[in-house]
Amino acid sequence: MNSITSLRKRRKTGRLTRIVLLISFIILFGRLLFVLPGAFQHHQDKKVDVELLMTTQPASKK
Repeated sequence: MNSITSLRKRRKTGRLTRIVLLISFIILFGRLLFVLPGAFQHHQDKKVDVELLMTTQPASKK
């Protein structure tokens, strides 16, 4: 009897763990999708700023 009870508890706990992990991964994936456009735009802006800096200021010779 005791082994049957513990088997039922394990199955329920395993199912609950899977549900919590699934929800966590969905939230993590959603945050990634939310942040990607801003990160890409920031990268493009930084790239343009560096190119402008290089074209407007000639290299100094020592």
